[in-house]
Amino acid sequence: MLERVIFAIDNDRNPHQVAKFMRHMDALVAMDKAMPFVQTIGCYKGQLENSYMIYAKDLHHVQNYIEKQECILRVPGDVRQPCVLEYPDGSSESIGPMREVSAVEALQEDAWTYVPGSGKYFVCG
Repeated sequence: MLERVIFAIDNDRNPHQVAKFMRHMDALVAMDKAMPFVQTIGCYKGQLENSYMIYAKDLHHVQNYIEKQECILRVPGDVRQPCVLEYPDGSSESIGPMREVSAVEALQEDAWTYVPGSGKYFVCG
């Protein structure tokens, strides 16, 4: 399985910015330059945000949209391995493997990911 990356885009409360990002990603997928991506909803440090999951090999396609993000979450292909928060300065922090939890469990944490397409919640640790 391939490594994935979960991230939020800069200025994600601006509908124009979100539409621009979505068009960019849709065009890349349509031209077979990127693998399909997944829209998610995340909570990071207690703050809700729209987020996206892509294959790590496609990360270079979104660099212009994540320049001001505090970090991205790298999710290994092997779910037994720990996820890693990666910061722009090159440092990283292992936060444990990602695991599926109930909505009640997820909402008690200050960081989680919800995948609307599957109705599943995930946390790390």
